[in-house]
Amino acid sequence: MSKSEILLCLFYRLLTERSVNKAAFCCDMSISERSFYRYLNDIKSFSIETCTGLEIAADGSGNYILKGDAPQ
Repeated sequence: MSKSEILLCLFYRLLTERSVNKAAFCCDMSISERSFYRYLNDIKSFSIETCTGLEIAADGSGNYILKGDAPQ
């Protein structure tokens, strides 16, 4: 899977499931934790640039949660 596909997959999972487990996602996609954080930062930057009002927060147990409502 390409980097773009992985990034889109992460964004889609956050939008649809509202939560992504870092370890499980890294294992599923065969990526490092560092790559996972880079993809999260890309999504955060996109959200800021497009004023979507979406935020990503860690819950302290390896899960990343999408906060806010996706624009319609």
